[in-house]
Amino acid sequence: MWDLRQISSFNRFMCWLLLSCTLVSALPASWFSGAFGLWLRDYRLVFILGMVGAGSYFLSHAAVLAFQYVFYRKQRLMQERLLKELLDYLDANEKAVLREFVIQRKSVIKLPVTEPAVKNLLEQGILTYAFGEPGEAGLNAIKPLMIAIAARPLLTFKVLGLNPANMTDEQKNLIMNNRPKYAYKQLDRH
Repeated sequence: MWDLRQISSFNRFMCWLLLSCTLVSALPASWFSGAFGLWLRDYRLVFILGMVGAGSYFLSHAAVLAFQYVFYRKQRLMQERLLKELLDYLDANEKAVLREFVIQRKSVIKLPVTEPAVKNLLEQGILTYAFGEPGEAGLNAIKPLMIAIAARPLLTFKVLGLNPANMTDEQKNLIMNNRPKYAYKQLDRH
């Protein structure tokens, strides 16, 4: 539900102007008699101009909102297409890093941000910092990372080189042996 306190006073005034000018302009002149009816006939054009002005104000706002919506959708589709292309060209090390999220069954894992594969995934926008951008970045900085929200629906088992239903023990062992060397270490230190 809308909270009327969030609407600016200028928008309230323009809404009032639009409604009142529309009512005065739309009502038949025969309803108004006496001095007010004469005054209204003389200034009817002012009410029509007020209605047109307020209406065009709201139409321009609607046009801006529509433009922003279309621009946002186009930008999102372009970002999704770019991420899809990036995921198609992941190397073995980058896939191994992303498989760690599946192997460890965690949405946030601590990874060394100076590792080339991790750094590349961060720069491409596939991984992101879990708790906001850290203030300091040491040489062997191990930071909590997660898969970016935009990349999650695009990361499939096929992209990661996994097929849990049809994998042989040899393929499973190969994947487990190709895990990054830092995946075996305890990464719980800060």
